[in-house]
Amino acid sequence: MQTFHEKTNITLKKYYSEPQFIDYTTQPSSQKIYPHFYRRFNLDEYETLSFIKNFAQATFTKQYGKEHVNLRTTPSAGGLYPCEIYIQIRKVKGLLSGVYHYEPLQNALTLIHELSNDGLEVYFEEFTTAQQFIFLISCVPFRTVWKYEDRSIRYLLLDSGHQIGAVNTACNLSGIHPTLSTNFDKEKLNALFRFQNKEYFVAALSIDLGQEANIKPLREALPFVPACDYYLPHPFADDFFTHYNKEAPFSLALPSLCSLINQQVIDTRRSCRAFKNESLSFNDFKTICTELFELSTSLGIEIFYINNNIEELPLGLYKNVSCLKEGDFRQKAQELALYQALGAKSAATLFFTTSKKSAYAKSTILSAYLAHSIYLKCSALGLQCSGVGAYFDEECQTFLQTSNNILYLICIGK
Repeated sequence: MQTFHEKTNITLKKYYSEPQFIDYTTQPSSQKIYPHFYRRFNLDEYETLSFIKNFAQATFTKQYGKEHVNLRTTPSAGGLYPCEIYIQIRKVKGLLSGVYHYEPLQNALTLIHELSNDGLEVYFEEFTTAQQFIFLISCVPFRTVWKYEDRSIRYLLLDSGHQIGAVNTACNLSGIHPTLSTNFDKEKLNALFRFQNKEYFVAALSIDLGQEANIKPLREALPFVPACDYYLPHPFADDFFTHYNKEAPFSLALPSLCSLINQQVIDTRRSCRAFKNESLSFNDFKTICTELFELSTSLGIEIFYINNNIEELPLGLYKNVSCLKEGDFRQKAQELALYQALGAKSAATLFFTTSKKSAYAKSTILSAYLAHSIYLKCSALGLQCSGVGAYFDEECQTFLQTSNNILYLICIGK
C-alpha cells in the first residue's frame, strides 16, 4: 500500500506540468438510486431510526449559476461524495428485517433484501450473535477519480473516515456506541452486492442485538444497480482496492470524540473556503485538540501543527504539545498547502502523519475519523474548519523533519 501512496505524491513538477482543466458538465452522479419499484421507507416516520438522517443527509444547498449543490453532514473532497451506506436492520418495530440502502437526499431507506434466516453476520469474523444494525460503507471510485485521477485513492479513504465519523456521531447522539470493523469478507460481499468492480466495501459499524441465532449466508445475490449514471474504468484505483482487501483487518470500539455535539452542531457543520486571519483563543484550541492528541498517539498517528495565530502560544511548529521550532511560518504553511491561502490565514494548520510501517489504509481512514471531530468541535465553538487533501508531500516531510507519510491537513480558525 505504501507504493500507492508514493505514486500519488504531489511534486512541484506535477503541479506545474499536469493539466488542471476539468469539464464539470461531465461529472458523474453522486448518489446511487435503486429503481422506483423497490420499497422505500421515509425515515421521518420512524422515530427510533431518526438518527440515521445524520449519516449523510443534505443540510444546506448552495447555488452556482444554474447548478444546485447539496452539502451533506460529511465533508467530501471536491463535494463528490463517493461513499454509499447500506444498513442491515433487525427487530425494529414497524420495519421489515432486511438489508437497506440509505438515500441521503430523500432521507429514505430502500429495502434491497428481506431477511429470512440469512444475514450479513456470516461474513464477519468476530460476530457470534445477531446484530441489530450493521452499517456498511462503500466507495464508488469513479466519482472521485473523475476529478482527481490517481490521487483519488487518498480522498476515497479520507471520505470513508469522515463517513465513519458521521455515523458514529449520529449513533452516539442517540446513546448508541458502535464498533468499527474491516474484518469481514469484502470480496464476497462485493460480489453478492453485484458491485462489478465499480464500487467497493471499505468498513462497517455494528450494534450487537445480543441474541444467539443460527444465521445462514445470504440466500441470493442482489441485482446489479449502477452507482453512477456512467462509468469509465480506472485500473490504478481498482488495483488499489484489490490490495486494500488484503491489508490486515482491524476492529475498534469507537470513542465519542465530541462532548459538545448536538443536532445544531451537525446541521451547521461546513467546510470553509477562507479564514479571516483572526486569532484563536488558547482555550478553544485546547478544547479542540487535547483529546485529539491523546487518542491519535494511541492509534499510531502523529500530529504536527503550525501555529499561525493561537493566543498565548509562541508562533512556530509543534508536534502535539511540544514546540519543535519557533518562528512565523504562515507563508510556509500556504506554500505547503499548494499555495492555498487557507494554510496561512487559519489560526493553525494541522498535519496528520503516520509511519511508513503502519497499516496505510487504516491510518488514513482513522486520520479522517479524528479530523471529523475537529470539524464538529469547530462548529460547536462557532469556528471554521477546512480539510486539505492536496499538498506537496515531500516538502511537508522536509519542513516537519519526518519520514512519515503525510495523510491529511486540517486548517482551523475564524
